[in-house]
Amino acid sequence: MTEWLFEAIRALPPAWVVVILSAAPISEVRGGIPAGLILGMPLSAILPLAVISNVVSVLPVVVGFNWVADRLANKPVLGSIISRLIRRARSKEAMVEKYGVFAVTLFVAIPLPVTGAWTGSLVAAVFGMRFGRAVLCLTLGVLIATAIVTSLSVAGIHIFEALTLTP
Repeated sequence: MTEWLFEAIRALPPAWVVVILSAAPISEVRGGIPAGLILGMPLSAILPLAVISNVVSVLPVVVGFNWVADRLANKPVLGSIISRLIRRARSKEAMVEKYGVFAVTLFVAIPLPVTGAWTGSLVAAVFGMRFGRAVLCLTLGVLIATAIVTSLSVAGIHIFEALTLTP
């Protein structure tokens, strides 16, 4: 399965790889930016694609999660999945109360697993954040995460190149 996925991705144009990985819930900009660099794309092309695709991909969650959750709450399998997602979002309540509107920005800005724009949009929806404020927080968080991931990726590539050079 993994080999098939890598072959499918390898067949795509590099810009598509950046967009798909940046929009995907698990990888987000943490996957899109390094992939673009590895594929030889310039940062000037990678960064707008990564940021825009990451932010735009989560807007339906902000707008429609609560509506979908209400309709699926009493379904056997989907209801339990929705309940788990809501519990995950509610587990951030202390952070939201402590930091207010900045909680979503900070949460999205930390480029670690289970943080990012997808979970941040879920938190914004569950806590009823206004759409404009949610988009602003998500965008700022993605921009901060982008700066962190870009710095670490570029540094990692330079270190790897320095270590692999033969004297």
